[in-house]
Order: sequence, then structure tokens, then C-alpha cells
Amino acid sequence: MKCHIHEFFRSKDFQQSTSQHIGLCILRVFVGLAFCTFFEKLLPREGIWGPQQWFIADVANMGFPLPVFFAWLAVLSEFIGGLLLILGLFTRMAALLNAGVSFTAAFMYHKGDISGSGLMAFSFMIMCISILFSGPGKYSLAYFINRPHKKTIATKAVLLLLLLFFHTVSTHANGSALSITPVHTGLYKDSSAIRFYLKHNQAVPKKYTLIIYNAAEEGNNTRIKWFLPFQKMRFQLPAGSKIYIASSAQVAVVMQGNRIDGDKPFLVVEEKLQDKIVSLQHR
Repeated sequence: MKCHIHEFFRSKDFQQSTSQHIGLCILRVFVGLAFCTFFEKLLPREGIWGPQQWFIADVANMGFPLPVFFAWLAVLSEFIGGLLLILGLFTRMAALLNAGVSFTAAFMYHKGDISGSGLMAFSFMIMCISILFSGPGKYSLAYFINRPHKKTIATKAVLLLLLLFFHTVSTHANGSALSITPVHTGLYKDSSAIRFYLKHNQAVPKKYTLIIYNAAEEGNNTRIKWFLPFQKMRFQLPAGSKIYIASSAQVAVVMQGNRIDGDKPFLVVEEKLQDKIVSLQHR
């Protein structure tokens, strides 16, 4: 019995067809990306790593003892487990842990409302269970570790497909691979708008809440954007527009219908910014 369990979690089953391997790889990468980006609660917010107080309070309200411990367990399972799912390494263990986290969210936090508020958590639980029983597939790091000298043309072709898939995901997740434009895209037909780039100069991805006051429009445009390591994004805004990297307090002010453009902005758009790159870390 112990031997069978050990072999199951070692994930050496690579006997599916090529189409099954490709489908499993897409599923695995999608689920992993979601866990370490959309559901991410580990990376620092206002200088503090790990679960925020609201998440710890939610864990305590579900009746867990040691809520800080279980909050950290969930956060690490989602982020590190998500990375492992993307890579296809220790895949079944990562899928098992995140199936447990998703089950807790669906049936304890959302009280089993799987046709309503708990539908997303329930869906990810089902996807994790599917990966748990399917294993990582051939297009995974586990395969290369176990079969280091079996790199075929088909494998290289699918790896290229995966690179294109990553590019597509980052494109849709960020609005554009190199650019972000506010909702009113008609503005950017105006050739007088200043084109510039914001760049994330760190080796780990990071989420930013950007609040933009466009000089040519009323109100604000709030975007929550993930920047991949060393990624730059293009903006095109009229001179005088203001960009804020918003804190939680500033987001709360804006959500209440108020303005923060009296605060000091991260960046004021000027003509000298034309085609320049501005670091999000050094200003």
C-alpha cells in the first residue's frame, strides 16, 4: 500500500497520447497561474508579507484553531503550489493541497453555495482533482527529470506552444503585452497624447493598483495590474494626467466615490516623458 501511494505521488505516468498531454499541460499551467496571481496573498502589500488580517479573520471565523498558521498554510499552498503546477513538479501533491484549499473555500467559507458565490472555488477544486488523478503529463519538469535524454521534436514544439501560451496569458491579464490603455480608447487616436512606459524592475511578479486621472476626462480609471519580472507596459495619456500607485487607504477613498488627486502622484505625465521608460521602483 505504501509503495502504491509513493509511486502515485512520484508522478511517473507519462503514457497518455500527445493530445492528452497538451490538454493536461494547458489545464495545469492555467490553474497554476490562477493560484499564484489571481488568488495570490503572499507577496508584500505595503511592506508586509503573507496573509492580511482580513484573511486571518476569515480563517478564524471558519472555526480553524491557530488561524495564523492555517492562513499561512493556505497562502503558501496557493502560491508555491501554483508555481509547482506550472512547472509540473510535485504536481500531484500541489494539486492535492490546492484541492483542499478550494474545498475549504467552497464548502466552509461560501457555505456550499456552489451555484453562486462558491462556484469559482468549486470549479478550481474539480480542476485540481482532475490534475491529481492525471499527473503532470509529458510536458512538465518531472518528465525531463525522469527522462533527461528523450527530448523529441514534438516536445520542443509543444514547449514553443507553451511559451506562446504564457505570452497570451500575460497579454490578456495585463490588457496588452506591452501596453495599458484606459477604457475610453478613442482618446488614443489623438496624436498629441504622450507615449511612455512603466517598468517593473524586480525578479518576482508584483500586483499594482493604478489609479489614473486622465487630463482629458472626468473621474478616474482604476486598474489592478500584474507586472511580470522586468516587464514594461506602454501608456498613452495627455500631458497633465496623474498616475497613482494606490495604497489600501487610497483605494478605499476612491471606492467611496471620492478623489485622491490632491495627494502627491507617483507620476505626472509631461512631454519630456515621450518614449521614456519609468521604473515603478525608483521614483
